[in-house]
Amino acid sequence: MGKPTRLNRDAFIDAVRSQFPEVAATWDDIDDGLLHLEVAAFRRCVETAMDDGRLWDVEFYCRFIAISFANADDALDNAIGVSFVEDFALGEITEKRRRAVHERMPKELRDEIIAINDRWR
Repeated sequence: MGKPTRLNRDAFIDAVRSQFPEVAATWDDIDDGLLHLEVAAFRRCVETAMDDGRLWDVEFYCRFIAISFANADDALDNAIGVSFVEDFALGEITEKRRRAVHERMPKELRDEIIAINDRWR
């Protein structure tokens, strides 16, 4: 048996475009084709959903990111780890965002964020 295929940029981007067209619509000419910028745009959409109180969207987005992160190839793993997890963890902490992290974010993703910045506890 061979190694399982890891999720790469192309598969991730295809999934975002099909499942989250509103996220893909935020990519501009600068973001397009640059994985870290594409993932950062996804993070900003999650933060906006948190700020707007759209907790079902937050859950849907974060489950997708958690599954992608768990199955990512090296490049995608790095992009999600840096441009989503680390940037989110070190970003603005508001009560709405804290609530969303604790109520709607998958445990494994929440644990990663708290490990980087325990102010999210």
